[in-house]
Formats: sequence, structure tokens, C-alpha cells
Amino acid sequence: MKAERVRLVVVLAVFVLALLALLWPTTDKSYSGLARFFQRVRLGLDIRGGARLEYRVDVEPGVENPSQVVDDVWTVLRNRLDSAGYTEATLRKSFREDHSFIIVEIPDVTDTTKAEKLLGSVGVMYFGQVLDESLSDPSTDPRLMDLARIKKARWLPSREGKVWYLVREEIMLVKDLKLVSPRIVAASPVPETRVGRFGYKVTFELASKDAEVFKRITQQLVVPESAIGTAAAKEKRLAIVLDDVVQFAGYVVSVIPDGKAEITGNFSLEEARQLAAILRSGALPARLEKVSAGWVAPLLGSDIIKSSLIAGIIGLVLVMIYMIVFYGVQGIVADVALIYNTILLLGVMAATRSILTLPGIAGIFFTIGTTVDGNIIIAERIKEELRAGKSVRAAISAGFERSFITLFDANLTTIIAGLVLYYFGTGTVKGFAITLIIGVAGSFFVNMVLSRLLTDAFHNFIRVPKAVERGVEP
Repeated sequence: MKAERVRLVVVLAVFVLALLALLWPTTDKSYSGLARFFQRVRLGLDIRGGARLEYRVDVEPGVENPSQVVDDVWTVLRNRLDSAGYTEATLRKSFREDHSFIIVEIPDVTDTTKAEKLLGSVGVMYFGQVLDESLSDPSTDPRLMDLARIKKARWLPSREGKVWYLVREEIMLVKDLKLVSPRIVAASPVPETRVGRFGYKVTFELASKDAEVFKRITQQLVVPESAIGTAAAKEKRLAIVLDDVVQFAGYVVSVIPDGKAEITGNFSLEEARQLAAILRSGALPARLEKVSAGWVAPLLGSDIIKSSLIAGIIGLVLVMIYMIVFYGVQGIVADVALIYNTILLLGVMAATRSILTLPGIAGIFFTIGTTVDGNIIIAERIKEELRAGKSVRAAISAGFERSFITLFDANLTTIIAGLVLYYFGTGTVKGFAITLIIGVAGSFFVNMVLSRLLTDAFHNFIRVPKAVERGVEP
């Protein structure tokens, strides 16, 4: 009895959470009718369309392999969209009029401003050397502009816009000692632990290829802590520049040989998170110039989508009728499990903000089969136990126990296949993989927990084979 209560609580809790995730109101007013119940499930380009942005890739003259630079830009943008949860976004490279372009289409986003924010910075990030600073706008002071020309540097604003820094890309004028578009493999905010410091710092790690260059830079800019604040030290500060804005300017107090460093500055948690996100997002190896921004219509016509959904619903109804006709009470249990798993799947997709595409809908209907298959295996096991002469209660318990390892193995192999599809696939293939993984995991849960709860509740209605009732050996 205690186990049944635990199952009931778990089933109800999961169902309520799934409904809340699915039905929680949003500010999007573009849905109407029944579609409003599913407005938190984001739809792909093929179903709803989305934002379209086109950028020209400004590759610096003299670059040995411009096409490789464009490929690297594509990779960085792809990683940014994937990390933001927009795995269904499409990126295409285009070449015309001796220029390279990247076209980005982001599903379920109609605001192009929001789409640009998802892409993050479209400028170049680099580590530079701070030579001087000013509290006034250098463009209004001829003396400061002359200083920039003499020092072969540029005046750049701070993130807050209150301070201007004189920054040079080439460190200490050492030939080719610069680090542009570094690959940062990890960055995170960490609480300060040293005495006298407060707030947060940011730790980051460079890829091995850039770590050696960074080591040479820190060797040139290292300043003893006792010298911090002196005029000579102020000309040897390290700057992190992104989009021609100085994100950070500070002293290097020791040589960093392995690419693992930390940025201190008594940051608040939010400031540390923002700086870590800038470092993590990936630096573009070339600047992007926006050419156009607009909206792309759904790739599939509404008639195709409707006919696909109608076909799926008809198939679902036929399966449910079949289960009731051939399995009676356990068929009804299977149908309830089917509906429960569908709501659970959509709830998880709404909670995780996964994007639903037409192949994703195919994945949902595929999980219908796995849920039904699981219940059929359980029902047949229970029948076998009843034919062996066990009571209904004992047969139910033995049937679920013997079905567990079979269903676990079958669902695990399917989930592994889904993970492989997600890892190696792109676009709509990932959409299918997501619904497949969530749906199969949900079907195992409903088979083992919900179906057991309902079967126990309706055990009095399960028919015992006639041969067993009469005491005849099967």
C-alpha cells in the first residue's frame, strides 16, 4: 500500500509540473484557439517561420585562406546558437560579388533585435595593451589624438562608457605578439577568497594553441604587486577588447604559463557572469557587417502540416481502439499511459524551451509506439503469470518485475541512438532526436510507474484465463 501511495504522489506531481510548464501563460498573443494551450512549445522554421539575418564577413586583406576564416565564423555562430538552445536554427554560407556572406535563420523569433542578441557580439575580441586612460572623450582633445598616433594605438571606451583607454593590439611593439580571436575553452564566475578582496572574480582557460602566445604576452606585461599604480605600470595593463569596447583592463601580477588565468576586480555576481559569458561565447575571427534583417515564412505549407497532424491523430485513435479491443482493462491503461506520456513530453519541451519541428512531431508519434509496445509486453507477461496459476495481484507484481529489464534495455538502446543523432546531426535531425529521447524516457517512466499504479487500481477487472479458472493446466 505504501508503494502505491508513493507511485500516486510521483505520478500526480510529474503530471502537475508538466501541465504547469505547458500551460503557463506567456506574453505571446499570436496564438489562438486550441493552439494557445501549446504556446510555450517553440516551433521550428518549417512550421512557424522565424527571423532572418544576413551578414557580410569582412576578412582582412592578405589573409592566406579566406574561406577558412568564413568557416570559423560559421562555427562560432553555430556554437552560440546551440548554447542558447536554438539547435534548429540554420546557417548558410553564400559567396557573391567577391564577398562572403552568412545567412542566419532562427525559428520562432519574429523580433530581429532579439535575434541579433542571440547571436551575441559580431565583432572581434582580442587581448591588448593599455597605455593610458582618460575621463574625457579623446575625440574632442587634439593632444590625446596625437598621442594615439605616436603610440600606434587607439582610444576605446570602457563598457560603462565613463573611461577611455589607449589600447594597442601589438604588445610592447613586439613583432606579431598579439592575440586576436583567442579560443577560450572555459570561463566562469568564482567568489573571491583572498583577504582584502570582495565580490567575485572570473577564471578562464585558453586553448593550448593560444596558451603559449598568452604566456609571452604576460611575460611582457607582468608587473610586481608593489609597483601597481605607478606611471610605468599603468602602461603595462592588459585589456580584453570586444567590439572595440574595453571589457576589462587590469594588471598582470605573474606570468601565466598554462593559459589558466583569473580576472579580479571585486566584481558583482552579475558583472562576473557577463564577463564570463563574453569570454565563453567564442571570438569571431572576422568582423560581421549586417546586410539585411527580416522574417522568413514557414518552410512548409499549412496544408502539409495539417494533413500530417490529421494522419498522426487518426493513427493514434486506431492504436487506442486496438488496445482496448484486444487487451480490455490493460488496453485502457495503455491508452491513459499514452496520453500521459504525450503531455509529459510536451511539458518537458516547454520547460526546456526545445524547438518542435515536423520531424520532431514524427518523433512524438514514434514514442507512441514505444509506449504501447511497453504496455503490450507487460500485459503479455501478466497473462503468462496468470496461466501459471498465480493470483491477479501476484501476476501483476511478477509481470512488471520480469518486464523491467526487457524494457530498460530496449529503451536505453533507443536513447543511445537518439544521443548519437543529436550529437552528430544538425537542424531538423536534432529536433527528431530531442523528441525521441524525451519521449522514450517518458514511456519507460509511464510503463513502470503509471501503468503499475493503474493496473493495481483496476486489478479486479482483469480477466483470468478460463483454463486457469477451471483448474486445467494450460
